[in-house]
Amino acid sequence: MNKIRIRATLFAMGIVLALVSYFVYSIFQDKKRVLEEKTHSHRELLKNAFELSMLDTEKGLNHYACKMLSDHRIVDAFEAGDRDELYALATPYFDEAHKLGEADLTGFIKADGHHFLRLQDPKKFGDNISKKRPIIAQAIQSRRPLTSLDVTLYNISVVSIIPIFKEGRFLGIIQVASNINKIQNRLNAHSGIKSALAFDTKILHTVLPTATKLKHYKNYSIISSNHPIFENLPKDYAFDYSIRYTTEETTYIIASRELRTYTNKPLARMICALDITQDEVAYNREIRNLLLVSAVMVLALGGILHIGFKTLIRRINRKSAKLNEQLRQQLYTDSLTQLPNRKALIENIHDQKHLGILLINIDNFKEINDLYGHGIGDKLLESVGESIQKIAVIYTLALYKMPADEYALLLSDKLNTDAFDKMCHTILHSLNETYYEIDGITILATVSIGADFCLDLHCDLIGRADMALKTAKKQSLSFLKYNESLLIKEEYLNNILWSKKLKDAIDSERFVLYYQGVHNASTQEIYEYEALIRLIDTDGSIIPPNTFLEIAKKSRLYPHITDFVIRTIFQQLRTTPHSYSINLSIADILNLEMKTMLYSLLSEFDVGNRLIFEILESEGIENHTEVTDFITHVKAFGCRIAIDDFGTGYSNFAHILRLNVDFIKIDASLIKNLDVDLSAQDIVRTIVEFAHRLNIKTVAEFVHSKDVYDECQDLGIDYLQGYYLSEPKPL
Repeated sequence: MNKIRIRATLFAMGIVLALVSYFVYSIFQDKKRVLEEKTHSHRELLKNAFELSMLDTEKGLNHYACKMLSDHRIVDAFEAGDRDELYALATPYFDEAHKLGEADLTGFIKADGHHFLRLQDPKKFGDNISKKRPIIAQAIQSRRPLTSLDVTLYNISVVSIIPIFKEGRFLGIIQVASNINKIQNRLNAHSGIKSALAFDTKILHTVLPTATKLKHYKNYSIISSNHPIFENLPKDYAFDYSIRYTTEETTYIIASRELRTYTNKPLARMICALDITQDEVAYNREIRNLLLVSAVMVLALGGILHIGFKTLIRRINRKSAKLNEQLRQQLYTDSLTQLPNRKALIENIHDQKHLGILLINIDNFKEINDLYGHGIGDKLLESVGESIQKIAVIYTLALYKMPADEYALLLSDKLNTDAFDKMCHTILHSLNETYYEIDGITILATVSIGADFCLDLHCDLIGRADMALKTAKKQSLSFLKYNESLLIKEEYLNNILWSKKLKDAIDSERFVLYYQGVHNASTQEIYEYEALIRLIDTDGSIIPPNTFLEIAKKSRLYPHITDFVIRTIFQQLRTTPHSYSINLSIADILNLEMKTMLYSLLSEFDVGNRLIFEILESEGIENHTEVTDFITHVKAFGCRIAIDDFGTGYSNFAHILRLNVDFIKIDASLIKNLDVDLSAQDIVRTIVEFAHRLNIKTVAEFVHSKDVYDECQDLGIDYLQGYYLSEPKPL
């Protein structure tokens, strides 16, 4: 029990650990998701902050340029070509804008593309700037405002160009620009975003030939930055994707933004870094606290489980002995008779040496149950068990209650064969002379015995005795001892073989219908054809139904055969003008699936008036209301009903009246010797007269000779069937 307690505790702890782990994992994933959402928002912040800074810079430049151009004196001086006057008037505006951080350079450019005045460098003028900078040429040509990132003489800048008009005449343009580091400063001041400017290393010397001492990363070179982090980025960082980067104790989100010109050509990249260390610290602190709380929970629950299981095991120990005994009693004892059951018998045979066994079965126990009820049946089982127990004591036999109405007597003492046989007959005689008084009812319950006696300790006593009992029942014997000469095992093997043959034949569709004509007794013309099933063996031989039909019924393959017959007959009915009859058993009529299929086919195809169902009279059809319902149903479609093999079963004329049949097929046992058997003639004459009074047609089977044929005509039989008239064959 200590091992059980330890295992139970470990198992429970495993479950607790799993639950806590799931709990921790769920919270961990949630925290991780929150961190990722924050990181995503930081990336969005980087993107939006850069866009906002660009817009602010462009807005400031445009405001500054428009403010200058709204001073008509400046426009007049530019028109007049008075550089000194223009410089004097524009410089206050430029100084104010430069002080506010809105502009770093301002230039007035004539309509021919020559630089008229640079406020930040007034001594430098007269050069044709439109040839150096395509953006200037584009602005002069289009005469429309233009804002873009561009490389000026001094640095990369945000450039805004405004055309200058006076009284509809185009005078030139004003170029105002703000160094890119102004955007970087705005990002740092407003959002705490550090930034750097990077150029494609291959084109850097053509854009900024004076740039020196640059930090190179893969295909890019940084020309300016406002934080040391950009000096220590991973060497393979290519700036075209964002990363989380940790340096010392600080974590950054680093993302780059491609800078493009007014023609949408790549110019450079702005690399932005945002410190997210506080988010990382908060995340790690929450995870650490979560793990600590989880560890405390696991330890506390472990202690509780240990104490709880220890207490539980003590209670189980106190009750286990009693429970084990009850379980053994239920497992190895029959609940009704309290005798050892079949499981106990099998274990005893396996554990000990036994020479013989008797299987005892109560005859007609089902009928006793049906007649007196299950209460009386149960008391009879108890009484028979008591009678057998008295005999078992005399012969030192062990008694066991087998399933249903069967008992077993097991022999362990050494006996010779003669003594065993004598004992079996004595037991049989004693039991079959015993009357049982149950609730005022006297019942004589006879028994059948199947036995096996084997000196070889490896014999299958139960199996062989069961074969003997089944064979005894089949042959209407009260006692049968297993013997190899009985060929019981061979019969079982033959049944297994034919079950396999049938399964293979069904799977490979090796069934065929033969048809035998039913002839008009007066004209010998064929009235209808009876469909007869045949099996085609693998060697091509034709197997008659008496070889396999009974085995098919026992192995539950029979419905497949019925299904084949019905579907084939309906195919014949649709393609030929003949009438056909097929045989149906009680099992077929009780099969709901078969009936559903049959009713569906009758509804779909209007062929019922050419279909006859032959039902075996020997199967006790008068006991089944389902038979009456079936006959009523199919007759509504125009089908007709024949009672097959009449004269072999109950031969009860009364139930023929109730069934509303159209034909009576007189059994072959009455017809085959009809020409010489006077008793058969009397019986057949009675059947024919009875049928004709009820307007029922008669059919004689097994008409195998002219003499039988003539006698059938003399007796007034309506239709004849047999080899004398036609043999079964495929159509």
